[in-house]
Amino acid sequence: MIVNNMTLHEVWDNIVREIPKLDWKRDALFPKTSNEIRRNHTYPAWKLYDYKSPKTNNPFVIYFYKEHPFAKVYGGFLFILFTNDNKRYVVKWADSEDPHIIVLTSHFLQRYNERYLKRPELSANEVAVIFFSRNGAMQPVEVDERINRHIKEHGKYAGLGYNVQDGFCFMLSAEEAIKDCDETVKLSLFTTFMPLSEMSETQREAIYEECLKDIDGLD
Repeated sequence: MIVNNMTLHEVWDNIVREIPKLDWKRDALFPKTSNEIRRNHTYPAWKLYDYKSPKTNNPFVIYFYKEHPFAKVYGGFLFILFTNDNKRYVVKWADSEDPHIIVLTSHFLQRYNERYLKRPELSANEVAVIFFSRNGAMQPVEVDERINRHIKEHGKYAGLGYNVQDGFCFMLSAEEAIKDCDETVKLSLFTTFMPLSEMSETQREAIYEECLKDIDGLD
């Protein structure tokens, strides 16, 4: 079972071992659930299932999402982590070729809902599903004082953020080397969210400049 005093590598290994069971369960649920979602008359549409791993008791959410009537039904899964001090996190992971754990704090989910979705009736899990489904393309951006005036309070851990379709994600990041391997497990802890429309002109210009640097680097 995943607990909050594990190293990043241990968390990653536990998640990877669960993926075959999650894939099987998602695939088994897909035909019936996708038909239900396609019969919806309002979009976006989604359906969530709580799933607890039989052997480890790790709690997951298996979800299906359809953005608009002509979109495909997309399925995925999230891990729910509770810490000893009763804090709750929603965890998603990248593929095993590039070990990367993305963690959404409760504060991030609250701000994303308040500032973008504006749907207070949604649960935290629903908000997380919508966020990940809508914002699959995440562009890393180097953060300086123009973007986050409090960056010095967090030191080296606050040097990156993500520019996504719906706005900008502030985060703390870390990484841990995998023993006997050249790879590392990366952690991105998403702390808060801002739509670009609610950011200052200075912040938007700085984000735009950083995004251009990545485009120039492709030449």
